[in-house]
Amino acid sequence: MPDPARPLRSNGDPLVSAPPRGAGGAHALREPVPVTVPDDVPDSGEGLLTSNRVLVTAPRHRISPRTPVLWVIEGIWSWAILAALQVGWYFWGDNVMGFWNWVALAATVPFAFMSIVVAPWWRYIVARWDVSDTAVCSRKGWWTTQFRIAPLARLQTVYTTRNLFERWFGLATVHASTASAQGTVEIRGLTLADAEALAQHLIAIANLDSEDGT
Repeated sequence: MPDPARPLRSNGDPLVSAPPRGAGGAHALREPVPVTVPDDVPDSGEGLLTSNRVLVTAPRHRISPRTPVLWVIEGIWSWAILAALQVGWYFWGDNVMGFWNWVALAATVPFAFMSIVVAPWWRYIVARWDVSDTAVCSRKGWWTTQFRIAPLARLQTVYTTRNLFERWFGLATVHASTASAQGTVEIRGLTLADAEALAQHLIAIANLDSEDGT
């Protein structure tokens, strides 16, 4: 397991600053940075709102650059199963259905191309995540973008998962869930070391919270 004293890192940038002594333990994940916005300038949403405020802007941290290749492999595996079914339908199906077999093939090829070639890299560009002293958030998707925030005071379960392909690429997924049915923040595409370190920090915060945030 990673050293708790070592700050989390992703792509060489610190994810969580090491808390100063006597500053609140695990709750001091990042030193508050005062944000000064002039009264006559509208809020553009480009600044990261920290200092005990829930994140409401775009997360800063990207996932691992190996993740798009992982998604390509997963897409090939999924569409290969459908292709095998269509081949079986073509050779062992009724000849009367031959026309519809070609129609199905014509409809499958564009979707397979988008899923295998376009979507993984698009998803990588969109995917971001961040954690502050009050919340953890993630952004993901490609056709539809999902931005989800979970207040740290409401965390109930924090765990990591790794499927077969993620093991091949040395990646993992962090899940941080609340009591809400839609309250799970999923951060996929983290290196194993970053995923374990992030999970440890979130678990430490959940354990130190003395009040029930539900």
